[in-house]
Amino acid sequence: MACMSGSSHSELARRLARSGFVLGIVAIVAQYIFFQPLFRQMGLGPISSAFGMLMFLTILTNLMIVAVYWSSLATAPGRISAFFSQTGVRTAVAAQIALVAIVYITAIRGQIALTSPMMVTDVLLHYLAPALYLTWWWQLPEKHAVSYSDIPRWMAWPITYLCLIMMAGLSTGAFIYPILDVSRLGTGMVALNIVLVLGLLAVLCASLVLVAKVQSAKAKAPAR
Repeated sequence: MACMSGSSHSELARRLARSGFVLGIVAIVAQYIFFQPLFRQMGLGPISSAFGMLMFLTILTNLMIVAVYWSSLATAPGRISAFFSQTGVRTAVAAQIALVAIVYITAIRGQIALTSPMMVTDVLLHYLAPALYLTWWWQLPEKHAVSYSDIPRWMAWPITYLCLIMMAGLSTGAFIYPILDVSRLGTGMVALNIVLVLGLLAVLCASLVLVAKVQSAKAKAPAR
């Protein structure tokens, strides 16, 4: 099988990044627009609903993905673009969006009745965006830089996020994720859910490092 040339490889990466960037923006904006009826039922206005969306890991992670794509397309990267250009950051985001997709599909999907437009954004954010980003990450050429020692650092933000939303839920009595609802499930079950989610994230991080190492070894292997 012939190897893809460097120029073809770069062009594929740019096409995936451009497609992913547009998809991410469209999906997030559509989520905001189509979920307005639900937000109004919750007593949220246009501004408060925008901030409310930022409480969800799905939205935060898809915003990170948009930033990663932007960093790969920018011709004159600044500090933010430089941060999201790091291979470790891009890999951490890959593990996080994979976690978002898996947890949503297996444990959260179906908890809220969705209209047809809502279902479209649901598919974009939880299915297409993760698949496209992981495909884009797969073809990154410089993944040899990641290592298993990076995993605790990659997990710092998701752990911080979990702590923040648990504190918010305990103080208000409203939990944004049903699997974290202490009043309904009890402390023991919620604690188990948190352990399972963080354990899954650790496995995903380790799996991506393994993939990166295998790809790097194959790239360094002499052609036969």
